[in-house]
Amino acid sequence: MENRILFSILTPTHNRKDFLPKLIESLENQECKDFEWIIADDGSDDGTFEYLKNKIKNVSFSTLAIKSDIRIGKSKIDNLLIDHAVGENIIWCDSDDYFEKDALSYIKSKLSQRNKDNPFIGVIGQNLDTEGKSQTFKSKKNLPDDGIYSWEFLENVLDGDGTISIPTSLFGNSRFPEIDFVCHEGILLKKIFKNKRFFFTKKVLKIMNRSAENSVTHGKKIEYARGSFFAMSQTLNKKDFYKLKFIERLFKATNFFRYALHGDVKIKEAMSILFKKSINPSYFLCLAPALMLVLRDNLTKKVTKTHIEFDKNIQNFKISTLRNNAS
Repeated sequence: MENRILFSILTPTHNRKDFLPKLIESLENQECKDFEWIIADDGSDDGTFEYLKNKIKNVSFSTLAIKSDIRIGKSKIDNLLIDHAVGENIIWCDSDDYFEKDALSYIKSKLSQRNKDNPFIGVIGQNLDTEGKSQTFKSKKNLPDDGIYSWEFLENVLDGDGTISIPTSLFGNSRFPEIDFVCHEGILLKKIFKNKRFFFTKKVLKIMNRSAENSVTHGKKIEYARGSFFAMSQTLNKKDFYKLKFIERLFKATNFFRYALHGDVKIKEAMSILFKKSINPSYFLCLAPALMLVLRDNLTKKVTKTHIEFDKNIQNFKISTLRNNAS
């Protein structure tokens, strides 16, 4: 156990070569050196893997670079990253983000405080963007003090991306659903985090660069519709649905059908899902505005049916790897 790695830093990437030097620099500067970095390139065409081939020869930390020859999607890439992780704990870091120099040492210090009288599974910290705006909280008001809290409590506090350290063993045989190039990771995380406790801190652990082009979060096109539909179908429940204001429920039901139509999901299947969730059948009427939105989306050429390419690529990809066992 002496050679056990404490952290596996996992980085999925797609056409983000220009952001990688900042991330690598932040890894080199970590006060805690007990980590490996695994980066998986999802079919980039900007020279990402060629850059990594040259760069990781000279880094001071153990690195595994994985390359798919064609795009296979973030869920598949994330699953490959988990499969290759050997650290006791996993921390995700997107390729356009980077760590504060004391991030890993801080997390390590908190994990060392775990015991039977002080039980928690991981650490959740704050992220800022490059302008200093929190990407983790809605506001600075009414945030709890640093301490141990249930995931169910923290769900009501967190509003975006935080830095999360969790035991690798928590995943077990569970993996992210591979049904489109992008499908919200919360589908799986909500399940494995259920009834778990975390050490929560307002301390800034990571900086997120929001200037990347073609951002999944801020893109203007309608893409990954089948992934969005699947995410809604998995996370939608009667209790949370009826907590929403009436206009918000209409909006959610309309988008549910809109994503189903763009994702080539049969309407009968979509209706069946709402019925099983015990949603009032009157919300089926939201299919009408959804159809009008779909017509508008198609006329304005806003839609890219990413799931069609995904279905083809996921059957034909090839993986290559490159490792640097620096210690």
